Amino acid sequence: MATYAVGDVQGCFEPLMQLLDRIAFDPQVDRLLFCGDLVNRGGRSLDVLRWVYAHQHCCDTVLGNHDLSMLSKYHKPHKRISNKEFKVLFNAPDARLLLDWLLSRPLYLDCGDHLIIHAGLYPWWRIEDFKTLADRTAAIMQQDPAAFFQTMYGNTPKKWSLDLPLVEQTRFVINASTRMRFVKTDGALNFSQNGRVTTLKKLQPWFQYEGIQNLNQHLVFGHWSALGLYQDAQVTCLDSGKVWGGQLTAMRLSDRQIFSC
Repeated sequence: MATYAVGDVQGCFEPLMQLLDRIAFDPQVDRLLFCGDLVNRGGRSLDVLRWVYAHQHCCDTVLGNHDLSMLSKYHKPHKRISNKEFKVLFNAPDARLLLDWLLSRPLYLDCGDHLIIHAGLYPWWRIEDFKTLADRTAAIMQQDPAAFFQTMYGNTPKKWSLDLPLVEQTRFVINASTRMRFVKTDGALNFSQNGRVTTLKKLQPWFQYEGIQNLNQHLVFGHWSALGLYQDAQVTCLDSGKVWGGQLTAMRLSDRQIFSC
């Protein structure tokens, strides 16, 4: 019996099946926990979503920014763009079943020694604070998705404050947990830099801040394909850029062994 975290699949169904062969995945005893972004760009998002839904007894996922983008377009039909992959999914007979299930997924998965988040943990939050905020945000989204997605998008506010209006707090939680890469030393999120490093002063990866270095859980995330597979004592990034010609990667949580195809 083993539990594996899996990086961003993004509609790459055949590589996912190859990775499962690589780890000899047994759905009767093993578990798969995805770092989000099940869909978009890879060509077979519908197949990926159907497979994970059919195996929900042993699979789960956090929401990623591409998952949220698809859900937003589903719940705002007048805003739909010509994304062929989303169009195939929206026109499928089981679309509502699959998308209602995806909407009910959390922003994090607590696995004891490990915490799975799509983009990362804002360095000025304690883990317990983040969990409370993420649970509240997910509940608001699930209660009235059409209203939620009307106000979800935007790069502001850049900094967190409990004095923010609720709608801005929820937007910040979404941005931090599904879009964050670099953060300024004053706590402001930066969305213009997405490479492996940056030359901008007072800006560094979220996981290099002191607040991340003394956590009681190992953080597992995806989202950052330019960073690629990355591991240190406190974090693991599993987005090794399969959709961009890289690899699809999984990590066995018990010993943090890496498997890629």
